[in-house]
Amino acid sequence: TISPPADSDLDYREQFPDIRHLIRRQFSGIWTRDNAIRRFPVLQWGPQYTLKKLASDAIAGFTVGLTSIPQSIAYAVVANLEPQYGLYSNFMGSFVYAFFGSVKEITIAPTAIMALMVQHKVLQLGPAGAILASFLSGCIILLLGLLNFGFVVQFISMPVITGFITAAAITIMSSQIKSLMGISSAGRSSSFVDSWANVFENVGQTRLWDALLGFGTLAILIFITLIKGRGSGRWRSFTNNLNLLR
Repeated sequence: TISPPADSDLDYREQFPDIRHLIRRQFSGIWTRDNAIRRFPVLQWGPQYTLKKLASDAIAGFTVGLTSIPQSIAYAVVANLEPQYGLYSNFMGSFVYAFFGSVKEITIAPTAIMALMVQHKVLQLGPAGAILASFLSGCIILLLGLLNFGFVVQFISMPVITGFITAAAITIMSSQIKSLMGISSAGRSSSFVDSWANVFENVGQTRLWDALLGFGTLAILIFITLIKGRGSGRWRSFTNNLNLLR
């Protein structure tokens, strides 16, 4: 018979990981040709680019610009910035992604959630706070990309993402109610409670024509969404194309 080892013979100590080896393994594949093409897709499609593709891209860029430019200006206002900052971020994001991006169908531009998250710091630090936040977030995202940390997103569940997006939509809607009704009072802050308190306190300042234009536009957008895909034949095609105007 073989007797089991005594507790004194067992070594329960964990071996400390070799940090130098882990870092070397993470960076070992960075300077390879395949990784360079994956990080800079322009190296693959650039030599194959033609004037015919340029014409198609110009049409697509003009179409996307008609929607992204007004959106970026609106998001700059949401972030308490001047409109030109929205144009800067829209232009630079699209220009840089043309060389570093790998998905041709995506549009890179400011979003409502980013504008909402930057808004508080802009109130404290002004435009310099937004510039600093953009620079630091870009450095962090670049570092995470180099270290292949994209797998972290898998640990964020869908209910968390849905709750975050819903809360952001409600907060953004609340912060823009005063502009929708033409109320000029800035209020204490753009938070959910303060925004609605400001609206009810200054409801007498509502501008009739501003409110009619705002709510009328909302009604048209809702109507276009409701009739999408209705009918048949040319009418169905018309409603589907009309829905793109949103």
